[in-house]
Amino acid sequence: MLNQTNSMNTETWIESIISKNTENKNMKILFSIIMVFLGSLLLIASAKIKVPLYPVPMTLQPLAVLMIAMLFGRNLATLTVGLYIFKGIIGLPVFAFGGGLMYLMGPTGGFILGFFASAFVVGYLADHGWGRKISLSIISMLIGMTIIYILGIFQLALLKGFNFALLKGFYPFLLGDFYKLLLAGIITPYIWKLSK
Repeated sequence: MLNQTNSMNTETWIESIISKNTENKNMKILFSIIMVFLGSLLLIASAKIKVPLYPVPMTLQPLAVLMIAMLFGRNLATLTVGLYIFKGIIGLPVFAFGGGLMYLMGPTGGFILGFFASAFVVGYLADHGWGRKISLSIISMLIGMTIIYILGIFQLALLKGFNFALLKGFYPFLLGDFYKLLLAGIITPYIWKLSK
């Protein structure tokens, strides 16, 4: 399936927008930096829109991460999520309940690291044209969400036990996250069409 999409134009959505607006290399770099910064602000905002469940809050971050990865591609998406995590590590209150390096060692740290891994993988798939068809877009979102869950549940299980991790870090989110990834998977190809 991946080989079939390789024959397509592998330019990501954001790259196509940048290319339409300028041919100047310096302007492309500047526009990419601005998009990474704006994407990190979107991640901060999505962390603050939450249902405060314990110990893992329900946020819009998975949706934001998946959309950023699918529209920005691997390089810009990992830079965006990396910048967001860096802001949190240095103590800025960008995560759902604060910031700091120790936050990543807590019950939600695995989910946050999962955002980075998911951005890399989903962004890679986007680089290979998976964001242009609804079916491939949904499959890539499912892969990305699975990565977030695996890393999140793994760390939560190390801290609290596997049954607790499933009870508090998986089951309450399953239906909502499924709808988020379905929504993101359906919307992405339409965003592509609008940009043409």
